[in-house]
Amino acid sequence: MKKLIVALCLLSSSVSFAARNVASYSGKTASINLGMSSSALNIGGRMEFDNDQGALGAYIFLQTEKKDAGVPQVLTFGAHSMLRLVESTNATAYLAPGFGISMIKMDGMDDKTVVGPSFRYGGQLKLPNGAGALGLERLEAWNWFDSDSASSVAFTSVVYSFNF
Repeated sequence: MKKLIVALCLLSSSVSFAARNVASYSGKTASINLGMSSSALNIGGRMEFDNDQGALGAYIFLQTEKKDAGVPQVLTFGAHSMLRLVESTNATAYLAPGFGISMIKMDGMDDKTVVGPSFRYGGQLKLPNGAGALGLERLEAWNWFDSDSASSVAFTSVVYSFNF
C-alpha cells in the first residue's frame, strides 16, 4: 500500500511539473483551515507560490488534543504540489501530494516525530466579486518509519482561500 501511495504522489507531482508554464509565476494563494474532530479543534494554513497547475506550496496544520475522546495532538508541516483537477468560473477541485513531518502527542505516551508523505484533496466554490473561495478539504499524513505510532492521521476541515 505504501508503494502505491508513493508511486501516485510521484506520478502526480511529475505531471504537475510537466504542465507548468515557466512564464506564469503570477500569484500567490493563501488558505486557512478550521475544523473539529471529536470536539478537538483543528486549524491550519497553506500557501501556494503560483496559482497555475502544479503550484508549489507549504502547509502547517495543528489538531488540539482531546483526552476524553482519545484524540491526539498533532502538528504537521511540509511541502506539496497543488494539482487543479477542475478549474471553472464557479468552482475548483484539487489534489496536493506532498511530504512532511508530523509531531504526535498521545496522552500518557512519549511524543513522536514522524516523517512521510501527505495528501490533500478538496473542493471549493468561488465567492462573488473575487472574495476568494470556500469549501471542504481533507488532509492525510502518513508515517513511514516509526512502527510504534499511528500509521496515518486524517483531518477534514472547512477551508477559505484567497489570492494576493
